[in-house]
Amino acid sequence: MSIDAIALEMRDITKSFPGVRALEAVSFDCAHGEVHAICGENGAGKSTLIKVLGGIYQPDAGSILIEGKPAAFSHPVEARRAGISIIHQELSLLPHRTVAENIYLGLEPTRGGRLDRKAMMEGARRLLGRLGSPISADARAGDLAIAEQQTVEIAKALALDARILVMDEPTAALDDTNAKRLLDLVARLRSEGVAIVYVSHRMPEIAAIADRVTIMKDGRKVETAPIGAMPTDRIVRLMVGRELSDYYPARPDTPPGDVLLEIAGGGNAELADIDLSVRAGEIVGIAGLEGSGKAALARAIFGDQPFTRGTVRFLGAPIDLRHPRAGIEAGIGFLSDDRKREGCLLQQSLRDNLLLVRRAFASPVRGSRAGTLADGEADTMMRRLDVRAAHFGQAIGALSGGNQQKVILGRWLARDPRLLVFCEPTRGIDVAAKAAIYQLMRDVAARGRGVVMVSSDLPEVIGVSDRILVMHQGRIAGECSPEVGEEGVMALAVGHRPAPLDVAREGALA
Repeated sequence: MSIDAIALEMRDITKSFPGVRALEAVSFDCAHGEVHAICGENGAGKSTLIKVLGGIYQPDAGSILIEGKPAAFSHPVEARRAGISIIHQELSLLPHRTVAENIYLGLEPTRGGRLDRKAMMEGARRLLGRLGSPISADARAGDLAIAEQQTVEIAKALALDARILVMDEPTAALDDTNAKRLLDLVARLRSEGVAIVYVSHRMPEIAAIADRVTIMKDGRKVETAPIGAMPTDRIVRLMVGRELSDYYPARPDTPPGDVLLEIAGGGNAELADIDLSVRAGEIVGIAGLEGSGKAALARAIFGDQPFTRGTVRFLGAPIDLRHPRAGIEAGIGFLSDDRKREGCLLQQSLRDNLLLVRRAFASPVRGSRAGTLADGEADTMMRRLDVRAAHFGQAIGALSGGNQQKVILGRWLARDPRLLVFCEPTRGIDVAAKAAIYQLMRDVAARGRGVVMVSSDLPEVIGVSDRILVMHQGRIAGECSPEVGEEGVMALAVGHRPAPLDVAREGALA
């Protein structure tokens, strides 16, 4: 690689926080027309490195060169002016502003000293069109689904016409169709000479799009190599010291128990003709494309977007799930697909977040802490779940996504529901944290509880589920066993129903 081709170089970057060495002499570079992937567990230092590049943090030691020239950023605006655009994992849209206003935030076009709203709308539509997105430029950002918000974040970055584009888990909120569209865009930007730093936990994406890959662990760079020299198994071993085959826990040999949840003819504004059952001791996967109704089904089961027709039976008795509180009182737990907005109180401590549901259902007569776990017991739960934090009294917003998800799971384990609904349980977390979540789900099922797992990650659905229901246009398009493979699940997801033998026969579509 010619030195003239290098767009970005970071040399011996070191960064410490009180009690933590986040980065230790990390060196990294990326060339024009290259996709350089960064991999590592949550806490490996990837996000800190990106924040140093973006001017959010200033390094304690080391230097940054942009196209061979020294650069130092004391504020994100300075990094943007230098041609660096960063799409962070945590979405940062202003929910009450329009899509166009979010895309051009800080870049508003003017005419005669006044905002040129027409130019802003036209520019937003052009950028969204470049992404192949049908999102309206005048839609309110807070009304968009997570996948749509991620698309707006990408359009916002492209509005800068950046020469260096950093993407931190850009497909975490996207289904396979939208993720492929994004990867096609990345390939196009690479062909235009953009230097792309791509942070992802999705190994197939990295294999498909990256030119080189850098592995980080415990704040240090482990290795940088061309992607052809770094098969997935080697990347995983360098990241976490385990084989990829160890991630999905073994399925039980014993058959599932009694029916816990039974829905017949369930429907609402987004769902129709829902017939399903969940038994004690099993994990039922729900797959489908974005907009298929899989997320709506999860919320209906919990009572957040309730069924308005059909019947629901839970633990053998009819139940009217008209509100999440009814679901919780009946013994149903729910992990949202949006940790930031719906799962965590980001400024509150880990203990407060774990105890949230128990405190909400404590008797007002006996006091807010009556009947809840003591702080010491909450700490025991977090140690059991291997939540990694400086201390359990710190704000949960400072934790990695994987550790936040463990705290939320601990919240429900403390209440011990009979049915747990997981919505995108491993979105945006690393492979080691994923393995821990999968094992926790299997442990829950082994104790005679039922698990419903809604996921856009097909390998996850196939690797974890005992049975798979596939959604299409608000209906259950079919049920299959994991042995049908990704092709069989996707066939149902797009509305093609194979012959019954093709679905039922073990390995027929693998």
